[in-house]
Amino acid sequence: MASYHTRSFSFPSNSHPVADQLDEQLSRLRSSQAASTSSLTNKLNSLNDLYKCVEEFLQLPHNQKTVSQSQGESSVEQVLDGSLRLLDICATSRDVLALSKERLQDIQSVLRRRCIGELDITNEVAEYLKTRKSSKKIIKKCLKDISAVGKTNESIAISSMLKDVQALTVDVFKCLLSYIGGSQKSSWSFSKLVGQGSEKEAAASISEFDAVDASLSQKKNVNVDMSQLVKLESEVQEIDEVLESLFRHLIKNRSTLLNVLSN
Repeated sequence: MASYHTRSFSFPSNSHPVADQLDEQLSRLRSSQAASTSSLTNKLNSLNDLYKCVEEFLQLPHNQKTVSQSQGESSVEQVLDGSLRLLDICATSRDVLALSKERLQDIQSVLRRRCIGELDITNEVAEYLKTRKSSKKIIKKCLKDISAVGKTNESIAISSMLKDVQALTVDVFKCLLSYIGGSQKSSWSFSKLVGQGSEKEAAASISEFDAVDASLSQKKNVNVDMSQLVKLESEVQEIDEVLESLFRHLIKNRSTLLNVLSN
């Protein structure tokens, strides 16, 4: 888990209600991260809500003045650099999800047409697995890149707050990337584990992507579970919708900081 502060920020006692709301959202997301039962979608939604608060917080005149006066400080520059990395990772994750969704739909399309005749899904499955192999390489690079985000020196309270927000973002994005990348074990190994009657053990350590990968990696794709494909596609769609909103907030917050520093 990423290293971030568990304290509340020492904003003035007469601080704007938005500051209190921001502190509350930070605490809520930390709790969500600590809870093993919290789903990836819930964490992403909480992160999205947090960035909405950050957006409002950075629009307050007093905070813009403080940020403006901090121009040239390394902590602010590093926060900006971190925001750019997070935008890249968010965009890359969406690209990977979109391609995976497209391949899933190709397989489902063939399966639906099976009712009117024997159709082979070998090519569609091969394309899906090829995409997954490429995606895992991309995700591995993203996990390496994201480790450089959030390493700033503290100075003003706002910089410290932004550092904590980025550290939490890194933590949630790691969960996202792990979900998309799935297990680093081969699909064959997972299939063997399931075949030995350890479904519960396997399910506890894999994402929905892993389950579909394992199913489609089997030599015979005659009994591909359509409901499994539909479930994964639905989850991918749900996650992508949250990422789309989060991407907009990341852009807006970065633009606000840049505009304030340029004035």
